Amino acid sequence: MDPQVTQLVEMLKAAQAPGVPRLWELPPAVARHGADTMFNTMFNSGGPAMAETREIEIPGRRGAIPARLYVPEGAGARSPGLLYLHGGGWVIGSPDTHDRLTRELAAGTGARVVSLHYALAPEHPYPEGLDDCVDAARHLGAHGDRLGIDPGRLLIGGDSAGANLSAATLLRLKAEPAAAFRGAIYIYGAFAMDYRTPSIEAWGDRDLILSKSSMEWFRQQYLPQGVPSGGAAVDPYLSPLRGDLAGLPPAVLIVGTLDPLLSDSELFAEALRKANVPAELHVFPDGLHAFAQFFMLDMAADAVRRISAFARARVA
Repeated sequence: MDPQVTQLVEMLKAAQAPGVPRLWELPPAVARHGADTMFNTMFNSGGPAMAETREIEIPGRRGAIPARLYVPEGAGARSPGLLYLHGGGWVIGSPDTHDRLTRELAAGTGARVVSLHYALAPEHPYPEGLDDCVDAARHLGAHGDRLGIDPGRLLIGGDSAGANLSAATLLRLKAEPAAAFRGAIYIYGAFAMDYRTPSIEAWGDRDLILSKSSMEWFRQQYLPQGVPSGGAAVDPYLSPLRGDLAGLPPAVLIVGTLDPLLSDSELFAEALRKANVPAELHVFPDGLHAFAQFFMLDMAADAVRRISAFARARVA
């Protein structure tokens, strides 16, 4: 294993006190608090300064959706925009947990980033969080200029569950011209809700950021009562791998080899290409799930550079 990854794994193990319940054994609210504390304490320090960071609200069908706007240095009065959807299994995570990563993406891409605080499960099961993402995408397409964003130079992206939501949002908006995104950023996304891909089947009982138990817990929290997992596996807004991907914007996909979701990215990239959608797939040896947030790893900065190069080319 990469020495930096080994050091990170040991650090994460040391931070897990003996006898403490695992993620999937916790109430969602407790799990969220733990995630906020861990990322704010261990992984959000440093990184680029922003010209402006402020809390905003975006109108949605159930009311205002909280979000955070990041304006990078040199963005000027008008810039491209990136709607960023954080990961966390549709249950945990927030703009706070992803603060360093979104600042890095803002600086790297030169885009204003809107980090959305979409509704989380189980309090807001599918499709409520996705509805928030769709409403935010529509709003930026119609009114992004109010935030200094050029609506003609929009990007969308996210990590893990956020990559799933990004793809599902694009599928929901395919027939709508109001929000025409020029590129999509998928960072170790979950694209197949049945969890039967080769990399998950081969994962065994390993617990490196993700485990089969945690993934099943996330799925159970996200799906509404009464929705069978088999139905979720063929619903394109839950499993974008099953959707009609023709016409989606060009994509960049980032994933590591030590991630049970490796096959999700490989299969989704292949499906995009079969649908004549340009798709760059970057696989990082020994990359863990969530590695792009761990900037003690050289591969995290490398991932941001590759994403930024793709994004700048799309919105030039």
